[in-house]
Amino acid sequence: RHRSNMARISRTFRCGFTLVEVLVVVVIIAISSAVVVPLMLRGGQLGLQAAVRAVVADMFYAQNDAVANQSARQVVFEPQDNRYRITDGSGTTIGVNWKRGGETGENYIVGLDQDMRFQGVVMENIDFGGTTTLAFDDLGSPANGGTLELTTGDFRYRVTVVPFTGQVTVASVPGD
Repeated sequence: RHRSNMARISRTFRCGFTLVEVLVVVVIIAISSAVVVPLMLRGGQLGLQAAVRAVVADMFYAQNDAVANQSARQVVFEPQDNRYRITDGSGTTIGVNWKRGGETGENYIVGLDQDMRFQGVVMENIDFGGTTTLAFDDLGSPANGGTLELTTGDFRYRVTVVPFTGQVTVASVPGD
């Protein structure tokens, strides 16, 4: 008798979701879409921000490498090729001691057009004391301060390096 009651009870309860549960899930998905979709549509800005972070990190690398090796380092920006490289005081591109886009030991050159993360990003308005080279002395102090801008589409960021201290700031520049 007990088993027949259980069979009857189990037939009356059906697995599924209530209307309220379904509506709650739909609302959560709608809210998530409203936040995520605009970010995806601004994908160019994400690549630009990644490029800015890479440039700033490489500036710090050059500065720290100058201090660690007690010798001058330079970040040489080559806007005509949309790339930059890190060199020693004589202008020779330094090698890398870890993997960076290839085999260990390759020269420290970053081409914005060659890196898929930075597609469409362009370097512009580079001025470090009248040159396109940011130079650090053996104490890590920049010879000249200056700025460079990275842009893609309607988005633009300006990277500013303060003379003497080497402080780096990044600011969004309003569109033209």
